[in-house]
This record gives sequence, C-alpha cells and structure tokens, in this order.
Amino acid sequence: MTTLKKLTIAMGFASFAIAAPMAMAQAQAQDPAAGQQYGQPEQQAAGPVSDADLEKFVSAESKVNEIRDDFSQRLGQVDNQEEAQSLQLEAQEKMVEAVQDEGLDVGRYNEIATRIQTDPELQQRAQQHN
Repeated sequence: MTTLKKLTIAMGFASFAIAAPMAMAQAQAQDPAAGQQYGQPEQQAAGPVSDADLEKFVSAESKVNEIRDDFSQRLGQVDNQEEAQSLQLEAQEKMVEAVQDEGLDVGRYNEIATRIQTDPELQQRAQQHN
C-alpha cells in the first residue's frame, strides 16, 4: 500500500469524530425535526453515562468498527484519490447511520468514546456490556 493510501485511510477514519457532527448538522438543516429527535449533546455531556446509553454505545461501536475494517480493506484496493475520497464519505455516512440506528446521536457517541479513554470505571462498565 502506498504512503498516500495509508495517509488517506488514516485521515479518513480519524476524521469520523469531526465529520460526523457536520453530517448531523446537515441532516438537521434539511429536516428541522431531526434536531428534536437527537437532543442536545451539550445537555447530555454534563450527566453520567447511563447503562442504556452505554449499551447503545457498545453496540454502535461494534458496528462502526466493522464498517471501518471493511472500508479500510476497500480503500487499500483503490487506485486514485477521487475513489478513495468517495469511499471515505460512504464509510462516514454508514458509521453515522450505525450510531443513529442504535439510538444515539453522534455527539453522544463521541462523548462516550472520549470518556471511556480516561475513565477506568466506564471502561469496566462497557466491557460488561460486551
């Protein structure tokens, strides 16, 4: 795999946390009722992570990882930058959809993912849901 492909893959999946909220904002702009459905991440961020949210996160994370693995393999087989970018966008859309299908908004998913990195008790609770 060329260095360009490796860089493209790394940047594409690293940007999920950044691009997903933008995709959510675009979806909400197209459907104003969508904002009511997903709630306000800022309000959710202040509270603890409920068992229900943690269970949704664990399920969504599993699906996101499957999508990431699938698209990483597919990106390794492309020959041009345009095709790689198209695959990255498709992967991001599928990841957002997977998170939303589990009943979480992307902001809440990202918040839990960040908190798990630094909270051993939350990590342990997440492992219990696996």
